Amino acid sequence: MLFALKLPRRRARTMAEVLLLAMLVAGYLGVILDLAAKTGVTVDEPSHIVSSILYWEGNDSLYPGDLPPLIKITGGALAASADFRIVEESHPVWSKRHEWPVGLDMIRRMTERQIRESMFRARLGVVIFPLATVVLLWWWARQLFPPAIALALAACFALEPTALGHAALFKNDHAATFGYLVSWYCAWRFWRQPTLIHLLWVAVATTLAWLGKLSMLFLSPLPLLLAVLRLRGRSLLGGLLLVALIPYALSAVAFGFQLQAIPENELQALAERRFLPGLFANLFMALDWFPIPIRLWHGISGILFNLGQESAVYLLGQRHPWGHWSYFLVATLVKSPEPLLLAVGLGSIWIIREAWQRKLTFSDLLWIMPAPWYFVLASSSNLQLGFRLILPCLPFALFMVGRWLARLPAWSPAMLVLSMFCAVAPQYPHLLSYFNVASGGPKNALRYLSDSNVDWGQDLRELRRWVQQAQVPQFFLSYFGSDNVYAYFREDQVKWIEPPYGGFRPQTAKLEPGPGIYAISATLLTGQFADPAYRDYYAAFRQKQPIGYAGHSLYIYQIP
Repeated sequence: MLFALKLPRRRARTMAEVLLLAMLVAGYLGVILDLAAKTGVTVDEPSHIVSSILYWEGNDSLYPGDLPPLIKITGGALAASADFRIVEESHPVWSKRHEWPVGLDMIRRMTERQIRESMFRARLGVVIFPLATVVLLWWWARQLFPPAIALALAACFALEPTALGHAALFKNDHAATFGYLVSWYCAWRFWRQPTLIHLLWVAVATTLAWLGKLSMLFLSPLPLLLAVLRLRGRSLLGGLLLVALIPYALSAVAFGFQLQAIPENELQALAERRFLPGLFANLFMALDWFPIPIRLWHGISGILFNLGQESAVYLLGQRHPWGHWSYFLVATLVKSPEPLLLAVGLGSIWIIREAWQRKLTFSDLLWIMPAPWYFVLASSSNLQLGFRLILPCLPFALFMVGRWLARLPAWSPAMLVLSMFCAVAPQYPHLLSYFNVASGGPKNALRYLSDSNVDWGQDLRELRRWVQQAQVPQFFLSYFGSDNVYAYFREDQVKWIEPPYGGFRPQTAKLEPGPGIYAISATLLTGQFADPAYRDYYAAFRQKQPIGYAGHSLYIYQIP
């Protein structure tokens, strides 16, 4: 009789939990769709859309080839059905065989309505990744913590402003986050139950991770390492076969079976790069006979060459040509909501305490270590283009929060979610430029960071709104981005100031502005991407107080 009474209660609790999760996912999807409609075109999106459309047309041959196929598969079909119009290959814009000029030409041929509708449709194809991350985070947390904590952690991920802002974009940051999470989840399951089926899923998950973002190739040894540590005898042999065949087969399918040996001249050029360890160079040279997806090779070689080149970042008012070890630490402190920072800090202390008391198992390390490991790897790289690049750390940081919340009163998870909402809501929908209150908010962003942390070219619509409200008949504009300026403004309304980038060399090292209203992109103000002679080109504006902001990424000045 007692069992009969308990069973309906358990079912009721389960149904309530599933209902709350469904409400969370539905609400999250609604907010993402709202942001997808409101957020303007960002810098990288046109080139990625071009690559994805060409992928579906069987003509994906443009450089740099660094957008992985998982994004092209999920987003390319909808992008191809939108009103994007790529000019024929005979057009001069194809002469460099590069995605960027083709993408810019495509956007600049479109009206505002075409841009809005087409970008929204294209972005629909990639929302699967943030949604899948929320569900998987909840599912894994449900196996580690009580149900209320699992739901709270999923909600905190959905509310994190950088993750939420980028969930609406045609980019691979969320694909990387999901791939990283599912890889370690499968590894955790395999460690607890080391069967060939579970190892198969580890191999599939890690392959999907780097098919979503090529830099995730560092996860490739994970299935091999797990197989060696947990399998024996025939199972080990079968496991080694799986971890070799699965990545090759999936990548061959994803890259359209375009298989060939790596050209010898490309291998030689890569081997001559000083930054590449001799072991890797010799490995590539030894495999010069083996057919691999050639577009995969182009993406890998592009990443390797970029690692060996200067990639300047702006941090705390200074330009760092090769990045800086503290870049992501500073970005975390100023771009994360204060409730999340506090919770992660206390959760980390709690994890250290439990490790000291030997209360952790090896399987616990598979959800504790991925965040600090990824953070250290990212901080060691010179490719530090924004806080968004360490989004894969977020789910695992939340797991540490969950371990701490499990020791607190039952109302604590709800209070954390509520405090996150209160911290993020005031800056909605301008979440790409989110900075927390302690840092001074987005108006003080350039004291700390620039680039995609603040300005990704997303706010031309907001600039038009400001110009209309201020009744400005004409203004000067210097814009960093890929959107179509003349889809929002008449040609006689804008006096264009060409930024000193991409081969343009102004006659003077510093701009000398005359009287008028000026709108300057935040990333241009900091000047880290310009040649040495022009890094102070916008110095006349740096010491002035803006009279307004367009979505926090365009700074508006008045010169008397």
